[in-house]
Order: sequence, then structure tokens, then C-alpha cells
Amino acid sequence: MNAYEKLNSLNERCKLIFDIIQKHGPITKNELIDRTKMKLTTLNRDIQLLLDRTLILEKAIGESTGGRKPVLFDINPYGLYSVGVDISRMYIQIVIIDLKAKIIGEKIIYDLTNYKDTITKTISELCDNLKINKDMLIGIGIGIYEGIQIDELQIALNKQFEIPIYVENGSNAAVIGEYFFGLGKDKENLAYINCGVGIRTGVISKGVLIRTINNSEDALAHMIVDTDGEPCFCGNLGCVEAYASIEKIRDKFIASIENVDLNKVDYNYIIKLSESGNETAINILLTAAKHFGIGLANYIRLLNPQLIILSGPLVKDSKLFFEESIKVAMDKCGIKNNNVVFERGGYFFNKSIAVGAAVIVFESSLTNYKSIS
Repeated sequence: MNAYEKLNSLNERCKLIFDIIQKHGPITKNELIDRTKMKLTTLNRDIQLLLDRTLILEKAIGESTGGRKPVLFDINPYGLYSVGVDISRMYIQIVIIDLKAKIIGEKIIYDLTNYKDTITKTISELCDNLKINKDMLIGIGIGIYEGIQIDELQIALNKQFEIPIYVENGSNAAVIGEYFFGLGKDKENLAYINCGVGIRTGVISKGVLIRTINNSEDALAHMIVDTDGEPCFCGNLGCVEAYASIEKIRDKFIASIENVDLNKVDYNYIIKLSESGNETAINILLTAAKHFGIGLANYIRLLNPQLIILSGPLVKDSKLFFEESIKVAMDKCGIKNNNVVFERGGYFFNKSIAVGAAVIVFESSLTNYKSIS
């Protein structure tokens, strides 16, 4: 029995027990009864099945409240693994995680030519290095950006590893990973926003993944914040992304300065100039943050998130952009006593998409991913 069959063939009660232990373990039998509402005899039978399949283990003895000390059950993190792939316009990130969503292997690739073969080869190499054979893999999750075609990649991966392949847009993958195993574990409402070549957004509200028209990631990116503003590639004027993307920031900088070596100008160059006090670079980043912050304020009013995770190259590399965006958003949203929390990068930092894609793999074999889809 391979890893996928081992998990997916469980009955619904066992899947529920496994899921609770995975998310909340180590946990006692009494706590499992409270959460599942199962009879003790039924719970004992299903726990034994999970123990026999080595999916869970008796980890330790808990504190006694009188009488015999209770046994604590936890996930066995060894033996079953999931692969996550983040395909962005700038890089490919691959991770292998255990059943606790702990990264045990990873690699980032910047050469995007022939990415089908590169991804397949890299996963194989990571597995070889970790002594993981394909029977130990539950599946492969892929987080993608809008417009990329990966049919050939899916076919190649399925042929090589003979396991299910799951595809989701990258921001949705990230918010799912953060919701189940990251900073959003105790939150019902959260948003993940990636600021880079474009602005990509994933939202969970009341525990439900919010899917936009055509399941696109650009609801915030193409929110209009200035009707007479900068032209956007979508055909409108004044979209958030017309100001707050690394390409637009670069274009604005080049248009604002003379005698610049275009080969040297990328967003990192502009950010370094801003940190050294260059007024042109500072003003361009502040303008980008202002428009992004206005869009963010609208998002806060619409969705009432408890947590907003801001990630991506622009946020990661520019503290000025990150802090000014939050300042503008809170000034403009106009909600008193708003307790929204902003985090830079997330629990998995800039690996949230890859980890989230890997999380989707085993959530798809249980119940939770279906319930928020």
C-alpha cells in the first residue's frame, strides 16, 4: 500500500480522528471524544487502526488530573510525505514536507527554461537525498500564477511518480497552508497577499476559501483606486497593480531619472537606493505603497480579516513599502477599534505558496480542503 492509498483509504471516522490529531496533537483520548462525539468503543477501534498503519503514535504520557495519567496521541511524522511546488514568474520553489507540515527538503530554482524537466529532476534528487521513495509520497501540489499552462508538467510528474497531482492558484495555496498550519490556525478570517511582478490574493472568510470569478488571484490587483490614474495592462486606469508591482516601480523610476544604466535597474536596485536616502526612489515606493494601502483598506472593509499576511519580493525587500502600506490602509479604512493584524512573510515566510501546495495534497485525502473549496 503506497502513501496515498494508506491515507485515502481510511474510513471517514479515521480521517476525522487523524485530522484532529494532525492539527491539535499531542491530544488525549478524552479530548478526541469531546471533539468527535464518538463512543469510546468506536474511537478505540479507529485509533487502533491508525496505530496499526503507523499514521499516529502514542507520543507521551500527559499530566494527570487524578488517577491514571492519560496517553497522548500524535501524528507519526515519518514515512509519509508531500511535495509542494511554487511556480512564479521569477523562480520555482520546491519543498518536501512531513505530515506536520515541517519542511524536510527544499530547493529554489531561478533558471525557468525547460521547467518541466527541471521540476521533475529536482523532486527526484530531493527524494534521493532524503531516502524517500515514491511509495512514501502522498502526492504533489503545484501553486501557479494565472495564465501558465502546466498540462505537460502534470503528465510528466504523474508518469515519473505515479501519484496524484493537485493544481491551485498560488495565493489560494498559501492561504490554505497558513490557515491549517501557520499563523492562521486560530483565525476564521485571513488574507494572504503576494506583492511581486503582480499582486496575488487568497482569502479565507468564516473558514471558507473565497474563490473569485474564474478563480483568479487578481481581485485586489485590479481594484481601481484612481479613476484618472496610471494605465494598467488590463485596459483600465488606476488599478492597484498599475502602481504597486515591481515592474511598474521600475518603469516609474526609469522615467524619473536621466542617464541611468538600464542593466543595473531592477527593483532591488531601487530599494537599495531608497535605503540610502535617494529621494526619487523613496517617493516612488511611497506612491506605490499609498495606492496599495488604499486598495488594502477597501479589502479590510469588505472582508473584515483578523490577519493579513503580506508577502512577495516587494514586501520582503522593502520595509518602507511594507510599513507605509499598513499605515495608509489603517488610516483609510476608517474603522474604529479594528484589530486586524499584519504579518510580513507569514509563518512559512516566503515559502507559503510551496508549503500550502504541499498541504493541499494531504488535505485533499481528508476532508478539510473540500470543505473550504
